[in-house]
Amino acid sequence: KLFIAFITINYMQRRLGDARKIASERIEELFNEARKSFKSHPGRSHKYVRIALKISAKAGIKISREFRSNYCRKCKRYLESGVNARIRTRKGKVVISCFNCGNHRRIIIKT
Repeated sequence: KLFIAFITINYMQRRLGDARKIASERIEELFNEARKSFKSHPGRSHKYVRIALKISAKAGIKISREFRSNYCRKCKRYLESGVNARIRTRKGKVVISCFNCGNHRRIIIKT
């Protein structure tokens, strides 16, 4: 019984790892598509971000640092600098402001 349980657990871990790998690839694809389609279809790019967030929540993985600053955490919309977001530096921080909901996100700059 112990051997069968070990095989089952090992198999499940391997399947979970595959699912996480597929999920991270799809999240990356969705953020790239959101970037490409923002000028012509902004609503579609917002939808891609919401789908990517749902995938990351279900798979239990974090969104990578490069994509984390590309969406508003409050209204879940894709942010493009100068179009629907403002990016400023103040006192050792980067402040990202969303024009849609008015949310401010502060990221500390490490020196």
